[in-house]
Amino acid sequence: MELRYKIEKIIEKDIRPKLRLHGGDIEIKSLVDKELVIRLTGNCKNCPSAQMTTEDIVERILRENLGSEIGNIKLDSSVDEDLISFAKKILKIN
Repeated sequence: MELRYKIEKIIEKDIRPKLRLHGGDIEIKSLVDKELVIRLTGNCKNCPSAQMTTEDIVERILRENLGSEIGNIKLDSSVDEDLISFAKKILKIN
């Protein structure tokens, strides 16, 4: 079974419900070789505990289920380009 498919199934079954309890969600940004980059969305997106959530929930659950099939798990906390464009319009910055 393809690794991305396995990750998506684990996220849907075991991770997403926990995040949704707090008004959040998760998306896969990329999977290259075994390195997974995720983004937290909703209330979890700007939460000060986002890194801890990634380590304590996402990484722990994925490692329990996939073991050595998965490598590094990184949190993408970059600001969305649409949000930057919107802020520039509001602030009238070119």
